[in-house]
Amino acid sequence: MSSLLQLLPFFEAVARLGSFTQAANQLGVTPPAVSQNIQALETRLGVRLFNRTSRSVRLSDEGRLFYQRVAPAMGQIEVAADDVRTLHGRPSGLLRITLPQLAASLLVMPYLAEFQALYPEVQLELFTDDHFSDLVLDSFDAGIRMRAMLQKDMIAVPIDHDQRRVIIATPGYLAQHGTPLTPQALSDHNCLRYRFPGSGKFEPWYFRQDGGQLTLEVSGSLIFNEDRLIKDAALMGLGMTQRFANTVQRELSSGQLVEVLAEYSGDSPGFFIYFPASRHMPLKLRVFIDFMREKRSQQRRTQDASMAP
Repeated sequence: MSSLLQLLPFFEAVARLGSFTQAANQLGVTPPAVSQNIQALETRLGVRLFNRTSRSVRLSDEGRLFYQRVAPAMGQIEVAADDVRTLHGRPSGLLRITLPQLAASLLVMPYLAEFQALYPEVQLELFTDDHFSDLVLDSFDAGIRMRAMLQKDMIAVPIDHDQRRVIIATPGYLAQHGTPLTPQALSDHNCLRYRFPGSGKFEPWYFRQDGGQLTLEVSGSLIFNEDRLIKDAALMGLGMTQRFANTVQRELSSGQLVEVLAEYSGDSPGFFIYFPASRHMPLKLRVFIDFMREKRSQQRRTQDASMAP
């Protein structure tokens, strides 16, 4: 008979992933083996931990309470394992990071092959989600967000420089509706807006005006919670929007999109990687942070060199 400690990894994986199949893939066993171990744990505890249907696996009330107690302990076990590996000076193990899709495409994916080559024993899991996961409860090592979106009681380390934002629209939209000459004139235009999934707040638009920063709340008939869909809508000529310049550079160069209000173009704070202040930083996370900060410094040096006379 398996001990309680032997059964816990099966419970933690199913609770975190919401799937017996995905848990089996991560643990390297078959789905029936996962199911048998979950049943054994439920028998030992005398409660049903999951509510199962043909389409979903969800924690029961008892399962949720058990997971809230077990997840931090499982995290401490993983930290202890990392500490032992650190004695040999090699980062290894599973590194779980939650981040928005935009940060993944801008900051991580371009350098993923290089990171894997440097640290082949680190298994990196990127959980792209524009909602805000609880790092401790959902067993993440760290998250990447903008500072205004960070959870409380977190250590935040910048891994990105300020991001330039541009107001964009298609030539056809501007020909039909005119070109705004000031940020305030955007009230006469259909602005494509982004709503943060977690807080439900609208993303503000940033400008430089009169030597300072101006933040505006705009209005429009279309609202999205995915950056890619906003760009698609702008390309369809459905309105104008403000996006990171790096995400629309190709469309601006081709003339599909046109920048307006360039003299008012503003920057917004870049991304931070954050983790609980109370948690020991494992070596695998330390090398990831150092790697990302070095990439950030390289970008800054390249930009400064390109602007030099």
